Amino acid sequence: MGRGRKVVPLSVNKKNFTKAEIEARRKAEAKLRPKKDKIKCPGWLDKVAKKEWRRVCKQLEELNLLTNVDITALAIYCDAYSKLLQANEEIETRGMFVEYTNKAGATNVIENPAVKTANKYADLIRKMCGEFGLTPSARCKLTLPKQEEKEETPFDRMFGGV
Repeated sequence: MGRGRKVVPLSVNKKNFTKAEIEARRKAEAKLRPKKDKIKCPGWLDKVAKKEWRRVCKQLEELNLLTNVDITALAIYCDAYSKLLQANEEIETRGMFVEYTNKAGATNVIENPAVKTANKYADLIRKMCGEFGLTPSARCKLTLPKQEEKEETPFDRMFGGV
């Protein structure tokens, strides 16, 4: 599988594009940008997930990162957040280990099943945070490199963007 395309500001510094190619690419990317007029919290989220939705949605809208097509992914993140909190409450209530009585009547101490559930939702949250830039390392990937202004040389004046 080939590498994915990068948006123009990320790839301009690494390749030698002409000004016309850069402008054409920017226009094509602008056409593909989804709208952001129907961003609403899904009704199937519980109270905790809806609260997280409002918190994160506000931040992402300020950064202009949230569009209509991102609603499902953000809802998955918020639902996983809520489920993680529920699993952690279960662990706090019953502890890391619980007693289990098997069919033979023997009692064994086993790891609380909520621990596995909490780990599953923590992994899902980690993945979704990377998609939306909700971690420091993910935000570094979203930042755009600064294009340095350099003086125009006689060669540039003669040959332009060739």
